[in-house]
Amino acid sequence: MNQLEAIIEKEKETSYSQRNKELFSFYTLTLINQEQASKRLKRKLWVSLLLITGGIFLLLSPINKMMNYFILILSNPSTVDIFTMAAVSYGFLFVLIVFLKKRISILS
Repeated sequence: MNQLEAIIEKEKETSYSQRNKELFSFYTLTLINQEQASKRLKRKLWVSLLLITGGIFLLLSPINKMMNYFILILSNPSTVDIFTMAAVSYGFLFVLIVFLKKRISILS
């Protein structure tokens, strides 16, 4: 804030031949507010970037564990595992088809 205060003091010392001093002070205050808003926006963007990056890492960590589990299952499959995977995949396909049919009928 020292730099901002120095600019304000410098502007106070400078003499301008201007008819409307209220307009000039409004313009100066507007510039100051714009600079402060820009700094706040940059700060919010950095915080959002850090939160999104942290959230992605938190979400991807369990996915890595699940993929390792599936690789272990697929490396030595039993009959029960094959039937379970088939049931899950057909169930997912059924839900997807029902959802798409409802969505297509809504759009038509």
